[in-house]
Amino acid sequence: MTVVLKHSIASALVLAMCGIFFIESLSYPVTAARLPQILIVILALLAVLMLVESVVRQRKQNKLDEKTEDSGLVSKVQSTKEINEIEKKEPIKIKRVLIFGTMIALYIFLLETLGYFILTPLFTFGALMYLKATNIMMAIILAVGFTVVIYFLFSMLLNVPIPLGIFF
Repeated sequence: MTVVLKHSIASALVLAMCGIFFIESLSYPVTAARLPQILIVILALLAVLMLVESVVRQRKQNKLDEKTEDSGLVSKVQSTKEINEIEKKEPIKIKRVLIFGTMIALYIFLLETLGYFILTPLFTFGALMYLKATNIMMAIILAVGFTVVIYFLFSMLLNVPIPLGIFF
């Protein structure tokens, strides 16, 4: 399966989900629907951009291959090989994906019980550390900062209630 075909399928699936979610968001109150609709539009644009980038990259590759065949230059062949080596991807680590997916599922499952203010900083910190995205001090700052920003965005700006859990 070619890269363009894979990206086309992924883009189509994302656009279909965006359409479904956007239609669903129309049933929300106007204030509550604003953020999901903005995020849905951004996601749809990114899906289209991914497809366009893939098509453009494939066209460049095809032109380079045609030039190589026409001229027979070794340097063109080498540059094509270099491009192919750069685009080789590291295999997906299924175990890491499953563990991170489980972390997300646990977050969603425990959010109502433990509440946003306890679970979100713990989850954010744990995710950052598990993904080895930053050091401990920056992970703490990001976890607390993210929690506060999202609280103000949803609670104060959009008037969406935050799950408080059993402790509040």
